[in-house]
Amino acid sequence: MDHTDVGLRSAIRALNDVVAPVVGKEHAQAHDQLRLTTDYLAFVIERLPHLHQRDRFELSHYLAMARDVHAALPVSSAPALAAAMDAAQQMLERAGPSTAAVRQATADLSAAVSAVQREVERAVLHASEQRIAFERAWYLPLGLDPDPHDVQPLAVFLPA
Repeated sequence: MDHTDVGLRSAIRALNDVVAPVVGKEHAQAHDQLRLTTDYLAFVIERLPHLHQRDRFELSHYLAMARDVHAALPVSSAPALAAAMDAAQQMLERAGPSTAAVRQATADLSAAVSAVQREVERAVLHASEQRIAFERAWYLPLGLDPDPHDVQPLAVFLPA
């Protein structure tokens, strides 16, 4: 039988009954930190029974996000994302995976989504360079560009 909640309640009691009374009134910040610490420990006690369910929720959330991201990509792209999605789905279907296994599957899936996101961001930034250069040339006559000598002529972008 797990007694983590009992240990946490004992820690709260020790902080409130032993530590708090000896912290002088001139240490207002210490009193605030002590209260924040005991409040957080009480919060952990309240949430402790739900930690594993929280981890499974987080995994299912990342899986749904990954599916949406994957659906927006060409069919054969992002094999690492597809593999992480398959592993996540298998993890969610298992009857009793450990919390550590669920957390690892979540981390793997999150990393795969982030990798695809970075690729998309790089592609968007790369594609935007040409558009920004065009916009700078287009609006150059207004005199708003901080480096007008770096702006290419509009004729570079427009067909003759």
